[in-house]
Amino acid sequence: MKNKLAVLAPSDGELAAIERAIGYTFRDRTLLRQAFTRRSYTEEFEAKNKRPAPVECNEVPETLGDAVLSAALLTILFRRHGKVTGRGYEADFGEGVFTEIKKNLSDKTALSQIIDGLKTEDGTPFAVLLTVSDGDRSSGNYNSPSPKEDLFESIIGAVALDCGMDFSVIVPLVERLDDPDRLTVALPGKDAVTRLKELCEAKKWTLDYPELAQTGPDHAPVFTVGCVVNGKRVATGSGTRKAAAKFEAASAALKKMGL
Repeated sequence: MKNKLAVLAPSDGELAAIERAIGYTFRDRTLLRQAFTRRSYTEEFEAKNKRPAPVECNEVPETLGDAVLSAALLTILFRRHGKVTGRGYEADFGEGVFTEIKKNLSDKTALSQIIDGLKTEDGTPFAVLLTVSDGDRSSGNYNSPSPKEDLFESIIGAVALDCGMDFSVIVPLVERLDDPDRLTVALPGKDAVTRLKELCEAKKWTLDYPELAQTGPDHAPVFTVGCVVNGKRVATGSGTRKAAAKFEAASAALKKMGL
């Protein structure tokens, strides 16, 4: 009977679908396959077969991806929120915001949610395509937040290795897949969601953010949400992530209220 662990997933067709979903074609797909391979698989394979697993686990790409992701996100933010002048680099925000940015760079919840939103064109979630041990597969552990966070960082690391650390490739990829605005929660107006929530609670108003539309390709969607206060839509917001659209809608609502 063929050992299930000898069969690697994702398949070549699924790897191609992953490439289309993230908007990057690998020169060496072995790196992408490695990004989707957990240590639990390689250890179980080697214990049962007494030989090396056919692919390395994703711990090294994950470690690289963590650093590369942080650098790419900061590059995007520094381009958006400052400029180099005769006095040096002048940012739109101060030291307090930089402290918040550093805390949020590797936000496990945010990175896990990114993987939740990534699917192939047939609707298969990325987490389902992980190569894991039989035990992890049967327990469902592969679908918990930590492995999904690792997977996103591993994908970024695999792309970095494949493109030779070319940030002209990495930065646009990160901008498509992640939401750099999640890092700037301390910027003026970025805490609008909390301020509006507290206002509505104090006045005993209901508050909701229904999704109104999703446009654009699957790998780069644009979400539009409404801000509904006491059953009345008072504003809308758009963004490449639902959280960013929610922030924009809340900011617009507070502005209309003169707050």
